[in-house]
Amino acid sequence: MWKASLLIFFILSGIISGMLFWQWQAYSEHAIALESSGAITQEIIVETRLKELKITQKIHGLMEQEEYRLVIPDTLFKWKCKNGAGEACDSADENPFTFYSSDDQMIFEYAVPINERNKALLLTDWFVKIPGKKAEGLSITISDSFKREGSWAAGIRLKARKKLDHINYYYFEGKGNVPTLYWQQKPLLKKDINNAEVYSEDIQAASFNFKKLNEIGDFPFLTIIFTDQYPEYKDENILITSPRTKIAQLEKNLITMLFQRKFSEDSQTWVIDVFTAGLLDMKPSSTKGSAVLQELQGELTEDELKAFLMQVIKVNSLNAEKLDKLLSDVKGLNTHFFTMNTKSDAPFVPLYFQKEKKLLVSGAEKASIDLIYRDGKRLLPFAATMKALGFEVKILSSEETMLLSKGNNSYRFYLNKNVFIYNEEDYGLLENPLTNQNGTVFMEIQWFKSLFGVTAEEGEREIQLKAEPD
Repeated sequence: MWKASLLIFFILSGIISGMLFWQWQAYSEHAIALESSGAITQEIIVETRLKELKITQKIHGLMEQEEYRLVIPDTLFKWKCKNGAGEACDSADENPFTFYSSDDQMIFEYAVPINERNKALLLTDWFVKIPGKKAEGLSITISDSFKREGSWAAGIRLKARKKLDHINYYYFEGKGNVPTLYWQQKPLLKKDINNAEVYSEDIQAASFNFKKLNEIGDFPFLTIIFTDQYPEYKDENILITSPRTKIAQLEKNLITMLFQRKFSEDSQTWVIDVFTAGLLDMKPSSTKGSAVLQELQGELTEDELKAFLMQVIKVNSLNAEKLDKLLSDVKGLNTHFFTMNTKSDAPFVPLYFQKEKKLLVSGAEKASIDLIYRDGKRLLPFAATMKALGFEVKILSSEETMLLSKGNNSYRFYLNKNVFIYNEEDYGLLENPLTNQNGTVFMEIQWFKSLFGVTAEEGEREIQLKAEPD
C-alpha cells in the first residue's frame, strides 16, 4: 500500500514540478520579452484630498541595477522614489532626477494640488515618465472620498465603478502612455458606442450613430465627453466637446484625430484634410487639400479611391512615401504624387502614374523610358522618343520651344501654343500636343501617328514604334 502511495506522491510531485517549471518558463519568457522591448507595466493609485490628489505610481518590468533618468513635471509636489521593498531609491549621480533600480520596480509617491472650488479639472502632465519605456499594461485606480458628487473619466477604458457609503472607486485599464484624467462636479453617465466610451450629463444627447466610423471598423479607442463644464479639448485619447456639437462636425473631429495619430508631427495639415474629407464625402477646408482630392477623384475610379482610403486607414504610421506606395499598389502603376507635393517650395504637381518600358524602334531597343498615364491618355517623353526615332532635338527659350530636325525635315513645337512649324510652314491644331509633367515634356501616343506617321503599340514591358511606309 505504501508503495502505491509513494508512487502517487512521485507522480503528483512530477506533475506539480512540471507545472511550476512551465509557469516559471512562461513568466521568464514574458519578462525577457518585456525587458528586451523596453516595455513596462504601470499601476497608478489616485486618492482624493480636499486640496490635492495623492498619487502612488508603481512601475514594474525595470532592469535591476539599471540607471534611469526620470522626467518629473513641475506640478508634482512631495515627490518620493522607493524600490519594491519600500526603501528610498539610490541616486545614480549628482543629477537629482537619475536613479538606480535596486530591483525590477520603482514606486513614486507625490501630490498634485487642485482648487477645491473648481467645477471641473483636467490632468494632462500629471505623472512621472521614464523616457524610452513603453507601457505594455496600465491601470489607474481612483479612490474618491472628497469629490464623490462628481464623476471621473480617463483616456482609457473604465472597467469598474463602485459607490460605497463613504468612498467611490473607479478602475481604468489599458496600455500605452498614461492618459489624461478628467473630473467634473456634475455627474456623468457613460455609454459605449463603437470603439468609444461616451460620457454625457444626458446620455440621450450622446446616442449618435457614427456611420463612417462603423465603416472604418478599427477606429482606435477614444473617450468622448459632452459637457459645458470645461472648454473644448482633445488629445490622442480623449475629446471634450459641447453637448450642442453637431454629429457631422463631431465625426469630422474624430476622423481628423485618427489621421493625426497616423501622420508624423511635421506632416502638413492639407494631407490630413484630404483624407478626412475623402472619407466623409466632404469638401476639404484647404485650397491644396481640395486640389489633391480632385486629382484623386479624377484619376481613380470610385472603387479604386475607396480601396485607397481603406488601405490608408489600416496603416498605423504614414508619410508621403508610404502614401505613394499604397496609391501605386491600388492602381498597379507607380506614382510620386504625395512625395512631390509635400515639398512646400515646389509648385503643385498633378497626379499621374508611370511605368518603365523599353522603347523599341522597328524591333530594336533604343532606350528605357517612363510611359505616363494621365486623364485616360498615354504619354511618351517627347525628346527621348524623338531621339530614338533618329531626330536631333534642341530645346530653346527656357524649354518653351523645341526644335527637331532629321534629314531635310524640320519641326518647331511650342509648349504654350496650339501650333507647330513644319519645314517653315505653320500648322494649327485644336489642342497642344505637348504637356509638361514635373519638368519633362510629353506627347500623347496618338500624336506620333498624326504628326510623324509613327504608330506606337504598348506591350507589357515595351513600346513598339513603327514608321508607316510613305
